[in-house]
Amino acid sequence: MLDECLEGLDVRPDGLYVDCTFGRGGHSRAILARLGERGRLLGIDRDAEAVASDSARTLGRDARFRIEHARFGELDDLIRRAGWTGRVHGILIDLGVSSPQLDDGERGFSFMRGGPLDMRMDRTRGMTAA
Repeated sequence: MLDECLEGLDVRPDGLYVDCTFGRGGHSRAILARLGERGRLLGIDRDAEAVASDSARTLGRDARFRIEHARFGELDDLIRRAGWTGRVHGILIDLGVSSPQLDDGERGFSFMRGGPLDMRMDRTRGMTAA
């Protein structure tokens, strides 16, 4: 569905975009590939492990990209702090549990692997499902 997402975003080379579910960075990489020098992309993810991932560090070397550990409810504030209010050209939200969260039994989402019943998107906040 990557192509469909990019088609829907209609990425402009000089546009300002937000990937609200960074995950492994696949959508962000594809958006950056279509942005020009003046384009910008803000990646956010509620999962601290996604924000600290190798993918996030690699993309973070690109001056057009910035990543934040945040929730959807913080989006207005993040856009305002970036100076993008009223100027964002597209926002992508790929809802659901990510493959890394399912693959790691310790996260509590997997029905294929044993582990604690955690089930938090952000293991640094809130109560576990147990």
